[in-house]
Amino acid sequence: MAEVDDPVALCVHGESLWHRMGLSALGVGWEEDGAVARRTGNASPVFLAASTIAPSATAEQLDAAAAGLTGRLTVADSHSRLDLHGLGWRMPGTQAWMARPAGGLTVPRVSGLRVAPVGSAEEVRLFERTIFEAADGNPDWAPSGSVHPAPASLHVPGLTLVIAWLDGRPVGTALAAVDGRVVQVSAVSVLRSARRRGIGAALTAAVVGLAPELPAVLSSTAMGHGVYLGLGFAEVGRRTLWDRVVAETGSVA
Repeated sequence: MAEVDDPVALCVHGESLWHRMGLSALGVGWEEDGAVARRTGNASPVFLAASTIAPSATAEQLDAAAAGLTGRLTVADSHSRLDLHGLGWRMPGTQAWMARPAGGLTVPRVSGLRVAPVGSAEEVRLFERTIFEAADGNPDWAPSGSVHPAPASLHVPGLTLVIAWLDGRPVGTALAAVDGRVVQVSAVSVLRSARRRGIGAALTAAVVGLAPELPAVLSSTAMGHGVYLGLGFAEVGRRTLWDRVVAETGSVA
């Protein structure tokens, strides 16, 4: 990873970049103070409530960053150093930070597959439904527009949504959040019926290719880890995700 001095810091920057862009489409802010980042209002639990930015951030700072938000909340300890059990959080698991040096990707061609950026409000809605369906088989598990509102998501500078079409049917998604420093790869999802055909790799290659002159970063679940390794990403660290549910009264469930 010669292109960056600290690949974990680059991953943290990319995740924060995506949150700022994605939440801006919903009219919600994402603020950084050097130690932690936080969203300024309630939003879908798909978005973190807060995240550490600096390794020196404390559990108390991360907990305070989520104060005032309600619903199902998740915060990220980006360096897996903190213990939030005593502050009312539970730890559901960890994810790998992965980074790849600048450069385009070539992947095997998948017959009948077309990967293309979203270009209309209707395609934004289709993008969101496809993600929801890929997650748990239910395309209506969350209200339409609660994560990727149409047409606002089309007009966020640096944010590109991508759909994979297999024989004319939407089967997968990915997005890129790009600034002058990094390509953040997120929302890589493939319908269960279309998995293990190379579609996830094709989606990842497409969003990396939006800015091949920049390093690419992502946070990986166990399911996608092997795919990303095969595409030249390396695991550079891990983050810990903590969650809790806060009622509108402020009580913790």
